[in-house]
Amino acid sequence: MSQQLQGVEQVVSAPERAEWSLGRVAVEQRPSGRRPRRPGRLIAVLVVLGLAGIGVAVTWPQPDPPIAADKLSPPEPVDPNAAAAPCTPEDLDVGLAADRTAVTPGVPVRFTVSVRNTGQVQCLVDAPRHGLAVTVYQGELGEQTAERAWSSADCADQDEERLLLLGSGDVDVTNVSWSDARSAPGCAADQPKPTAGEYTAQVTLAGVEGAASDVVRLTYTVPQPSGSPSPSGSSSGEPSGKPSGGASDDPSADPSASSDASSDTASKQP
Repeated sequence: MSQQLQGVEQVVSAPERAEWSLGRVAVEQRPSGRRPRRPGRLIAVLVVLGLAGIGVAVTWPQPDPPIAADKLSPPEPVDPNAAAAPCTPEDLDVGLAADRTAVTPGVPVRFTVSVRNTGQVQCLVDAPRHGLAVTVYQGELGEQTAERAWSSADCADQDEERLLLLGSGDVDVTNVSWSDARSAPGCAADQPKPTAGEYTAQVTLAGVEGAASDVVRLTYTVPQPSGSPSPSGSSSGEPSGKPSGGASDDPSADPSASSDASSDTASKQP
C-alpha cells in the first residue's frame, strides 16, 4: 500500500500500517493543548491533606465539656408576702438557755425560750404557755432512769391562745422560772421536794411535732444542816447574875431606903 505523505509516496506494509493506525488513533483521542491526568499525584495530595487534618485535630485544643445542670428549669421565686402556712419543724429553730446551771433551794432558775423562723417565708405557729413547755427531768433525758420532775405546762392556763405570725428571721422570746419544786400534770398539790443530783431540761412545741431544743444540764445541790448549833447562853452552868433573894450592900436596891430618900428630898423643898 502506497500513501502520499508530505509529497512523498511511501509504501507501507501491513504491520506498519496497523501500528501507524493505532498511533494515529491515540493521537486523535488525546485532547489538544492539555496534558494527560496523573492519578498518582492526586492521590498523594489527598493523603497529605488527610494527614494534615489529623494533625490539626490532635493539636487543636478541645473545648470544655458542657456542665450538666441539676435542674432543667430555675426555681420559682419566693413571695415573702404570700399567705402564711403553718410552720414545719424544718422552718423553726427552738432554743433554751439557763441563767445558771448550779441550782440551790430557794433560788429559781430562769430559762429563756426562743422560737425563730429560719425559713424563707412567713409561717404561723401556735405557741401558748401550755404548748411551749419547759420540762425538767431528774437524770439524763432519753434514758430509762430519767424521771420527770417539773414542767411549765402543768400549772399553765390550758385555755390560753397564742398564735404567732413569724416572718423570715423573726424570733419570739419568753422566760420561764423553775424553783426548787416538783409538779405533776393538772398542777397537783403536795409534791415532794427535789433531791440533789443531776437534772436535764428541754423545751418542746406541742403544736409542731419534732420541734424541740437542745438539752440543758443542771446540778441541784441541797445544803446540809450544821451539826453544832450555836449556844444561846453560857455553857459553864454558873448563874449569869446574883440571886434575887440575897442581901445587897447597895442602898438603892432596898425599897425602904429609896422611900426614905424621896421623903427627905421632898421635905427640903419650900
